[in-house]
Amino acid sequence: MIRHQTKAGSGKIPAASDTLARRGRLFFFIACAVMALMAATASLEVLLLLFRVGDRAGMMNGGFSFIVAHDDPTEIPTGFVAISRYAIWQSTLAAGLLTLRLIPGLVVLSNLIGLFRLYARRLIFTADNEVLIRRIGWALIAYAVVPLITHATLYLAGMSPVAVKLELRQLDAAVLGILLFAFVNVVAFGSEIERDRAGFF
Repeated sequence: MIRHQTKAGSGKIPAASDTLARRGRLFFFIACAVMALMAATASLEVLLLLFRVGDRAGMMNGGFSFIVAHDDPTEIPTGFVAISRYAIWQSTLAAGLLTLRLIPGLVVLSNLIGLFRLYARRLIFTADNEVLIRRIGWALIAYAVVPLITHATLYLAGMSPVAVKLELRQLDAAVLGILLFAFVNVVAFGSEIERDRAGFF
């Protein structure tokens, strides 16, 4: 009886559902790998802008652009403006704005790591899950809103021909964020049921 109360009170699912725990561990390691890769890529891109590596980083069509590899200068895309052609304050601003753009994605991944860690421990309906899902929801909404700020700033700084640039992925992120806020209410309801079960048993 005490054992059952501990499981219910802690928000754990029955031990028979080991599949979710295994998947939680798998997704945890995948999310960690993606997080490390994204953080390394983000750091490299910001440094390329900050140190004005003109043949690899720059602006194109009002957005940040990076050339992975090229041997022939004629292979540079049309409209690409090397970051070295801008003033130092502009390249520094661009590095800061890119950092701002990348933060929401890193927040999403870091909270997914925490969420999968809880799933690996078979913890589903807990207050921690609610907090993590809400953070992911806010980060997705930030992912949709931040580009509006960065594009407007780049336009004012003379680095973008357009002040407003809306992409489909921003709308997708906003809708997904709203859906997560609706989903977290289900998690909260499940947490309340678990607390009631704990008190009953």
